[in-house]
Amino acid sequence: MKKYQIVFESEDVANAGSKAPSDIRKIANDLDFEELIVKLKFDSTSYLSKFKTQVGYRSKWKKIYNAIEPKSVILIQSPIYVKQMGRSRFLKKLKSEKNARLIFVVHDVEELRGAYNDSFQKEQFDEMLKLANVIIVHNAKMIDFFVKKGYPQDQLVNLEIFDYLVDADISNKSVRFSKEVTIAGNLDEQKTKYLQFLDKINTNFILYGPNFNLSSFKNIKYKGIVPAEKIPEILDKGFGLIWDGASIDTCKGDFGNYLKYNNPHKLSLYLVSGLPVFIWRKAAEARFICENNLGYQINSLNDIPNILEKITPEKYKNIANNVHSMSQKLAKGWFTKKAINESLRKLK
Repeated sequence: MKKYQIVFESEDVANAGSKAPSDIRKIANDLDFEELIVKLKFDSTSYLSKFKTQVGYRSKWKKIYNAIEPKSVILIQSPIYVKQMGRSRFLKKLKSEKNARLIFVVHDVEELRGAYNDSFQKEQFDEMLKLANVIIVHNAKMIDFFVKKGYPQDQLVNLEIFDYLVDADISNKSVRFSKEVTIAGNLDEQKTKYLQFLDKINTNFILYGPNFNLSSFKNIKYKGIVPAEKIPEILDKGFGLIWDGASIDTCKGDFGNYLKYNNPHKLSLYLVSGLPVFIWRKAAEARFICENNLGYQINSLNDIPNILEKITPEKYKNIANNVHSMSQKLAKGWFTKKAINESLRKLK
């Protein structure tokens, strides 16, 4: 059984958001999926240049169709954010004429996230439901959503958590007991609105990421921007925070509500770094944290000082030991390999 993965390769390779799909690409390579690359272009401005770009996409998809052997398995990461002439047509032809079977790996569901849910994304999502033989989704809550959309439950695979590949050897890494809480990611408080109220929480925070504007807050230390590949070596104390939305009292709004369904990639970052986490109690991944004893569920950010007041170095060490064991799996792609192999078994 020949295995391929179709890779959408952006010119903006420095984009931090590319870490998760890049890791899945590497893991699929390890599982002997042959790469077929589609180069994405974003700089077309004139009608003529846009037309030439689309003709180029069609030509590339035709080459991909011709290269793929009959009865092969094709792995595709979804969604994409660039229209491509020929993509839909040749994927349908691969199924109908070459009896190819398609595994989709879902990174985001725009209907749930809300921020980019335009007509193109709706069409792309519906097309995935029709084309996919198996879909790998984030967690049990997202499985429920897909089943309600009419997709067969026995063709869905639960990823559980995103892996976070690390080049450095972290097998002997240890973290220090601290009552500081780390937040890594986009620090633009227009997007991550709860950040503008952190000074109301009686806790010290350490922040990493772009768009920092909270230098006046006395309880915040800003550590700058660190590449996604390097930051697991730097985070070495305290806790990580999984929270989003406009409020410190609960996670609400599009981004806050999305935590009920998605696996935040920063959760994988904190865990692979060795940090126990605080996570919103209604987040989909709160169950994973609880079952594996990797941190604390909270209803409000105001719960954090109360928990930190009672925690002891011994209690912290016990949780950190559990996180360390989990970090070894995440750093080696254990969950993605398991999900892909389960998908292949379903196809047999």
